[in-house]
Amino acid sequence: MSIPDREHEAYFKRKAREIEVINRCLQAPLALPSPTTLAEAVERKFRIAGALRAERSHESWAITETARPGTSRWSAGAFRFRFGYQRADLEVRGPAIYPDEASAHASAALRQTLYTGSGMSALGSVFVALRWNDDPPEVLVPHDGYGETRELLDSLGFGVRSLALGMRVGAVSRCRPRRVLIADSSVRSDFEAYRRLDPAAIDLIVFDTTCFWRTSSKIARLDRWALRAGVPLVCVRSHAKLDCLGIEYGRLGSIVFALRRDASALQRDRIVDLARKTADAIRLLGAAPVPTHFPPFAGLPDYAICSAVRTAAAMRNTRRLARTIRASSRNRMAVTSYQHGMYLTLPPAGDATAPDLKQAAAELCGTLAARGLPVKHAGSFGFDFATIEWFPDPVLQRNVIRVAPGDVPLSIIDRMGIEIARWWRAQGMASATPVAFAAD
Repeated sequence: MSIPDREHEAYFKRKAREIEVINRCLQAPLALPSPTTLAEAVERKFRIAGALRAERSHESWAITETARPGTSRWSAGAFRFRFGYQRADLEVRGPAIYPDEASAHASAALRQTLYTGSGMSALGSVFVALRWNDDPPEVLVPHDGYGETRELLDSLGFGVRSLALGMRVGAVSRCRPRRVLIADSSVRSDFEAYRRLDPAAIDLIVFDTTCFWRTSSKIARLDRWALRAGVPLVCVRSHAKLDCLGIEYGRLGSIVFALRRDASALQRDRIVDLARKTADAIRLLGAAPVPTHFPPFAGLPDYAICSAVRTAAAMRNTRRLARTIRASSRNRMAVTSYQHGMYLTLPPAGDATAPDLKQAAAELCGTLAARGLPVKHAGSFGFDFATIEWFPDPVLQRNVIRVAPGDVPLSIIDRMGIEIARWWRAQGMASATPVAFAAD
């Protein structure tokens, strides 16, 4: 795939650096030339990641749940593990998930980290632990938050209140149940609106940080706001998206508990109890992670820089793609932008079922791929190619198509936007009249 000279050198220099970060973790690093095409960069990263996973698996081939060598300590890069039967007691020591300089965690009296097998199992374990309380809390959920989070809460029988972030939350009352606020990085609306809520009306914040890079100022600002206000904080995260350099190295989730130093004894007891119950939930649900899923490159010096730059490029590409689609469709395509910048959505004219839009997404991917564009039919984001899939819009209450452009050169983003608009018109999915759009 041809890329203009002005982009060529900087883009492939970045890809070569990312490849080297992964390659350095092999016992015998491969001698590979720098990639010269996007397809080479993608293939090479996945190839090295596969070799690394195979190497890690080969080292542990004799380890089963009952047949284990005498040592109880294992490692993956900067991560150190200690565990017994079926990893029910897994202990992990490794790099901080949220660096001290980017969050308020450094000044917290309590800073405990637990790991799970995925982001949803992290969130689920926390809420199963909260459900074990004698007085299950009321949960405030953003009206435009992640749909599966609401589905999880409903399945556990929580009292759930949908929250538009500009609305007021009633003050503390002795008669009301404890109140948990979900801060969701996937929301479409102004994420900073969380900090306009009255912290005195909130007993605990559960913050899903998945759509932000770990040093994001948005994470830091919400952390500081919560801890300065004396509200205990639990950060949950899926690490398969932005934290694996675009290779989905393994399924991994995390939970970080934090509380300010001068918190009351009651708050301290509650957060310690919640952490203990969450660890029990991870054990009883079989949600403990697999040690080989911890990316050994996460502790290398260049890793954080590479990941931050990749995330910034994906955000830039999403904004560029939205503008290109709108311009190419003469403002006849509704393009919904999200504050995190990881993806955008395209609502078709009229209602469509999930199977219909899943098929449409597959056909759109096929058309774009046939034109030489790096696109795959998948529902995740954060790759070195674009992904397209159907998506349930929580605000419109309709099925839409989600496009996550990923980290690709801007010239490819421009071609992609033109081709998406062309295909959309050809399928008769565009609105008959100009439409209004969410702001970039």
